[in-house]
Amino acid sequence: MTTPTERPWLASYAPDVPHEIDLPQGSLVDIVDQSVLRFPGGTALDFLGAETSYRELGERIARAAQGLHDAGVRAGDPVAIVLPNCPQHVVAFYAVLRLGAVVVEHNPLYTPRELQHQFEDHGARTVIAWDRSVATIQALPDGVRPERIVSVDLTRAMPRRTRLLLRLPVPKARAARAAIAAKVTGTT
Repeated sequence: MTTPTERPWLASYAPDVPHEIDLPQGSLVDIVDQSVLRFPGGTALDFLGAETSYRELGERIARAAQGLHDAGVRAGDPVAIVLPNCPQHVVAFYAVLRLGAVVVEHNPLYTPRELQHQFEDHGARTVIAWDRSVATIQALPDGVRPERIVSVDLTRAMPRRTRLLLRLPVPKARAARAAIAAKVTGTT
């Protein structure tokens, strides 16, 4: 047990917040598997209103892991993930871990130059990427460019209404429409 002088922030905790917690045993994959068994119908993910149950999440992780294995990913292999926060990212993350491979996270908005240094460092041959970042990854030089790119469409995880709205044509800007409504006070 620690004293308040060793961890003064504990004095700020609400009375019902424990100062110590019991950490779960096992790997991250074990913890997800346990959650799938304990809360199969419970909501694991909520992405813009589209809910994924623990059962569905477990099934998606298993399918993705099998697909990666079939593509040649093995324990210890680095697998690059170039995705924003989305359900597919969660699935990819745990699928890679399920195989015993190593997750290497990347910013999906990086340029080829920024990604090149990172890919040179880890040498991932497989990447799971946002479909909008695939061209950036393909622009990497030979010898750095991964052999396999799994492209992910983020809209598939969105609620149907949101997907439909994203597909509507965007109206063209017209010169007759107001573009700016500046409220000025006369000072600069």
